[in-house]
Amino acid sequence: MIRIGRTAELVRRLDQYEIDLVLDSGAHHGRFGRGLRRAGYRGRIVSFQPFGGPRAKVRRFAARDLEWSVLPYALGDRDGLWTRRLDGVWEDVVAPGERILLQVEHAPELPEVLAGAGEFGDDLALVRSGAVLV
Repeated sequence: MIRIGRTAELVRRLDQYEIDLVLDSGAHHGRFGRGLRRAGYRGRIVSFQPFGGPRAKVRRFAARDLEWSVLPYALGDRDGLWTRRLDGVWEDVVAPGERILLQVEHAPELPEVLAGAGEFGDDLALVRSGAVLV
């Protein structure tokens, strides 16, 4: 895992690794996605946010961006009321050949999200956890 603090540096790394899809787990209010856009990232973003208030805020930002979608669940190691395994939704959110950054907002959730990636874990080009500085 590469630890990157500043958003501009992260966007340079995304370009370096030819990342064209960011999976933003725990999107909260969309801060991470907005920071990426302000720093110049133009690839696709898929945000995961199960709870109504924060999800509505992310959707407001994403509504103005054709390359940003918001899904109403969190990523985890099992399917449940508010969670889905990444390997179970992979074909719905990832296009063939896309290079992926998985961003997990809360570091303690990272092991569960990675476990839920299952066989697709090796297809994640970069993995990052923690809040981004904007």
